[in-house]
Amino acid sequence: MGIEMERLRNMGQIKTKIQNDWLLYLAAILTTMLMRCFIRASDTDMLKWILAPTARWAGILAGITFEYLPHQGYVNHGSEFLIAASCSGSRFMLLTFLMLVFIPADPQREDIGSKCRRLGVSIVLAYLFTVFVNGIRIVLSIRLPVFLEGLHVLGGWLTPDRLHTLIGTVTYFASLCVIYQCAAAKTGNGRLAVPVFWYLLIVLALPFVKRVWHNDWTGFEEYAVLIIGVCLVVRVVFGVLGKKLHNLIGI
Repeated sequence: MGIEMERLRNMGQIKTKIQNDWLLYLAAILTTMLMRCFIRASDTDMLKWILAPTARWAGILAGITFEYLPHQGYVNHGSEFLIAASCSGSRFMLLTFLMLVFIPADPQREDIGSKCRRLGVSIVLAYLFTVFVNGIRIVLSIRLPVFLEGLHVLGGWLTPDRLHTLIGTVTYFASLCVIYQCAAAKTGNGRLAVPVFWYLLIVLALPFVKRVWHNDWTGFEEYAVLIIGVCLVVRVVFGVLGKKLHNLIGI
């Protein structure tokens, strides 16, 4: 009975929030769609606003330099690694933006101006987070295969493509969980189900719809299992660490 009442109360809060902030959410969704269309239609020359700082940050972390090749991306010849348009991290930026916008806020303290500011701040923060996190992912993508090859681990099931997916999923999803925990701390609602929802929606659910539309399932089942498995592991790790931290603080 108590659980049912709690569920109904949460549903009522969600309904009220949607009624109060529907214009903000609509603006966020339209912004995301427009940015997605722009990014998909752009080559590396038009994406230098995100590729250039990412390449510089990755270079600082790895102690290497990247050279820009027009219409191709930023390349490091020593590691034979290319930061192309597909490496921009734009999908992570958009899902981070949506997640930040949808974090509950006090409706009594928000007017139209503050909602507009929240929209703008969310875009800026999502961009900065993406450059920071994507730079780390790129360095891991450069260094980790070399390290694993030295241990004779890379090969068999752990192909370069699977390793690339693992690195991206762990880095992006773990970072999204950290970002949400920090952003939602003041609301007291730091449930990790929220970043799980947003990540799987953008990374898995929308590609699933696209696959249904084109009737193309090549490699999707393995990809989905890998994504869900990694997210579950990261979620469990965060849960364990959270409990340990809570116990330490309690002591």
